[in-house]
Amino acid sequence: MNALAMTRRAAALALTACLAACGGGGGGGDVFGGGGNGGGGGGVDGGGNGGGNGGGGGGNGGGGTTPAQVTGQYIAQPAASGAALLAAMNDQGSRGYAYLSAMVTGGSAQNDFYVTDTAHSNSRLTYETVAQAESGDGLVAQLNQQGARGFVFKGPYMSGDGPGISLLTVRDAARGATYSYERQAISGSLGSDAFQAQLNAEGARGFRLVGPIGAGQDSFNLYAKDSSATTYSYTVIPVSGSGGMASGDALRQRLNEQGAQGGFYLGAFSLQGGAIAQVFEKSSAQNGPVEYDLSAVNLQQTTDQKLAAMNQRAAQGFFFVSDLSTDDSSSYTLSARNAASLRSPLVGVTFPN
Repeated sequence: MNALAMTRRAAALALTACLAACGGGGGGGDVFGGGGNGGGGGGVDGGGNGGGNGGGGGGNGGGGTTPAQVTGQYIAQPAASGAALLAAMNDQGSRGYAYLSAMVTGGSAQNDFYVTDTAHSNSRLTYETVAQAESGDGLVAQLNQQGARGFVFKGPYMSGDGPGISLLTVRDAARGATYSYERQAISGSLGSDAFQAQLNAEGARGFRLVGPIGAGQDSFNLYAKDSSATTYSYTVIPVSGSGGMASGDALRQRLNEQGAQGGFYLGAFSLQGGAIAQVFEKSSAQNGPVEYDLSAVNLQQTTDQKLAAMNQRAAQGFFFVSDLSTDDSSSYTLSARNAASLRSPLVGVTFPN
């Protein structure tokens, strides 16, 4: 499988017993299923090597009036791991920069990317890890304990300092939000209609999809709710091939059609029987359309080149969502503007919503 394709594969879940989300299958010891041929993101541990990643910055489409244009800035630091990475996250978080992901550029160079934006100029972020429980119920209980303290789940985390997987959570001191979690049947056990019914039943209660995750012998879809009154609706669109669509033009058309309705792209999910479906989410906080930019990407670009391209788009209000590929083996960077929030099931939230 192409490591940049935004497709959920069981391999990622089997390799990590963690998040199997919106991106290429395993590789590199990366909790988020990176691996392969560069251009994409590593993961929370900073120890992977490639793959598609997403979810950077922004969050400018909410509210009942026309929002001011949100712009932002990305920075990159040499990749760290374990306690050093957690310390770096908290140092940057104290300055208002949210951790995005580790990314590989030029096929080998790895850096940790952070983002800040004008919608979160007062944000001050704190990161904590918790050793992951060995069951689904235990994991949900852990996240509910963290959520009651204002920490939202970002994603699985392999520290590199010892065995086992931890849960990385983040809190924004500028927000008073709390969070709660629950689990449902994993998307891989459902057909497209059943998956959409599950998504919309949860979304109507204010629970947004986090993504498929595993704990011990349990695999399930994880959902999160914050203490606001925001609700969510979902559109599930079956596709053929890897889920990346036939070409950039075809994907661009789909993104623009759904974006015009306020839909934010969560990626392509594996369903029952090996079927694939794209998922779009609409938040009740969304104000107007979500705009997408799909730009061809050179997988051999340097870190400085990638960072410059991300910052050029962020200056125009377009925030990095993911590197991905289409079925014709072309590679692209996907960015979005005017989304109520930006996140990816692959690398989780950046700024807590």
